[in-house]
Amino acid sequence: MTSLIHPSAFVHPHAQLDDGVSVGPWCLVDSGVVLGEGVTLESRVHVYGGSKIGARTRVFDGAIIGADPQDLKYQGEASRLEIGEDCLIREYCTVNRGTGEGGLTVLGNRVLLMAYVHIAHDCHLGEGAVLANQVQLGGHVQIGEFATIGGKAAVQQFTRIGAYSFIGGTLKIERDLPPASRALGNPVRWAGLNLHALRRHGFSAERIANIEAHYRMLFRSGLTLEDAVRQVLEGAGCDPLIRDYFKEWKGGLVRPSAESRALEE
Repeated sequence: MTSLIHPSAFVHPHAQLDDGVSVGPWCLVDSGVVLGEGVTLESRVHVYGGSKIGARTRVFDGAIIGADPQDLKYQGEASRLEIGEDCLIREYCTVNRGTGEGGLTVLGNRVLLMAYVHIAHDCHLGEGAVLANQVQLGGHVQIGEFATIGGKAAVQQFTRIGAYSFIGGTLKIERDLPPASRALGNPVRWAGLNLHALRRHGFSAERIANIEAHYRMLFRSGLTLEDAVRQVLEGAGCDPLIRDYFKEWKGGLVRPSAESRALEE
């Protein structure tokens, strides 16, 4: 099987195209790009050098993949973008390479970016993450596997969004959101477990109850957040989802509003 390249497209001789790649009208593929088996670039897609796109990923019209980071510190150092297999990147998305020597932006397998999403330098998106239309990520944001972010939400640089979490549309996220959580409201608040995602991905009722108990300790124990996190991590039966997230936690969380805590009690 060979690649199919439209006559109007330009593919640099030093780009690597595996079998079955399709490059549509007016696309540009720069030197050093690697396109895995069955990758499709629809039309007017520009893939910059330093980008690697995994097998069967499909990139729609007008997307800009692997452009230089929008970072004033960046001075042209070699940096990379790695996109996993079976991803969908819709119209006019922009995904930047990492910044600085060896900087790296990563999209895991089966990520869906809807139209006009921006992924800044050094972001890491886990497998199955879904970002709806016009979501904007600052630099160094981490998105856990199977997390979902609603349309037009903005996530501040260096923020960590836990796996299986959900962020409502149009929200501004300036603090970390722990795993399996929902973030809703303006100002944003922690709004309980994302039960839909947990059940969809096969979490048992017992495991969900255990995760819920961890959050009662974090948000309703009366302890400082740091002390509550310590107790959760040191307690018997700490769920791996919670343990792995908080081992790397550096402080600050999206939390329930005072009003919602009062209603719960």
